[in-house]
Amino acid sequence: MKSTKPIVMKFGGASVRDATAVGNAAGIVGLYRDRKLVVVFSAMGKTTNELETLAALAKDQKERDAGKQLLKIRNTHEEIVAAIFPKGNQRVIKKLRKYFDEIEQIIQGILLLGEFPPRTYDRIVAFGELISSSIMFEALKATGLDCEWIDVRDIIKTDSSHQDARVIWSLTTENTEQKIVPLLKSKKIVVTQGFIASGIDGKVTTLGREGSDYTAAIFASILDAESLIVWKDVPGILNGDPRILQNRVLLDEISYEHAVEMTFYGATVIHPKTIKPLYQKNIPLFVMPFSNPKAAGTKIANAASGLKSHEGITSTIIKNNQVVIRILPKDISFMEAELVSGIYAHIVRAGIRVNLVQTSAISFILCADNNVSRIQEFISLLLDQFEVEVRPDLELVTFIDFSLVNLRTAANAVMVQQSENKLFVVRNPGGKDSTGSIGEVGV
Repeated sequence: MKSTKPIVMKFGGASVRDATAVGNAAGIVGLYRDRKLVVVFSAMGKTTNELETLAALAKDQKERDAGKQLLKIRNTHEEIVAAIFPKGNQRVIKKLRKYFDEIEQIIQGILLLGEFPPRTYDRIVAFGELISSSIMFEALKATGLDCEWIDVRDIIKTDSSHQDARVIWSLTTENTEQKIVPLLKSKKIVVTQGFIASGIDGKVTTLGREGSDYTAAIFASILDAESLIVWKDVPGILNGDPRILQNRVLLDEISYEHAVEMTFYGATVIHPKTIKPLYQKNIPLFVMPFSNPKAAGTKIANAASGLKSHEGITSTIIKNNQVVIRILPKDISFMEAELVSGIYAHIVRAGIRVNLVQTSAISFILCADNNVSRIQEFISLLLDQFEVEVRPDLELVTFIDFSLVNLRTAANAVMVQQSENKLFVVRNPGGKDSTGSIGEVGV
């Protein structure tokens, strides 16, 4: 018997990057036309990056270059629309004209003030998803699908933490039940945007870079979906980044726990926040290749459901732009609980993302994402009480289910740590000699 639960889908930027990809995405959605369906779209291709560049040019008072950049973005989307609708589509043309007029107004404001604060960042990058979903909505309708376009900013409500907002689940659930559920009951396909949301005050917020996966997971959780399907430009989840590792293997089934570890330590196939809402409702996540919708892809589910074992296969994740910080008390005090708790308080205050920690009798060593302004604030908080040594421009290599062969990469590393089935190696990018190690192997 066919399930009556909805399916939530998310299409990444690569899967809607041009007219051919748009047609392919529409064909995939059509395969599920007899199901309750919510479809979440990312911005097309690298549009978010292009909008970031546009805003940066305006902030730097490069008005002429900003104008060229805006025209480039506009032309790209208009060319896609022209290729999809050779006879024209006035609804989407009018909508795009409105969006680009609004973008231009924001850019004029940045040029005038010379500022590009987080709230303005959220306003401008949101147009990538709004434009993409508007084009996809018309493309789906052109294939005969019964769709409804929904502005996700009216559904997902967050706090006012721009660029990485926290979802207010109670309001988001209420909005979903009032505005999405009736459409699904009437058998309409809901088309919406990923990544963006709005605060209680109505101002645009975003859920963190590459946050469209998380948007889809939010809807899947609230709707108690049968599954979430994420369409990507990869065969599924591999045991290593294909751009870095040649001999990679498709992991056709992995647990929620394995997926969380991979995303935390730098795997970019799935947004780090995606898994938790699905885990709480026991909703499987499928990572599927948009170029071959009938392929198996990767299933992420509860380990208790009897997933296939990948014994002997090591997953390798490389996270760039890391910094190692060694902290030593100026009076050579022991690194006891009081000192350590003070360091952790500074970590929280500065808002740095810590990936590894090691302690010894008189030192505290951490590896963190090198967000320069936050790292500088963290160091400034330490200087009254501690000596601080810093090593930037490093990479963190994480081996899950590692073998003895992987231990060779620890030679000359800056920092090494072993924990259960994981080996962590902090080194110079590409594994070049990292003389002057800071940490030793610790279990």
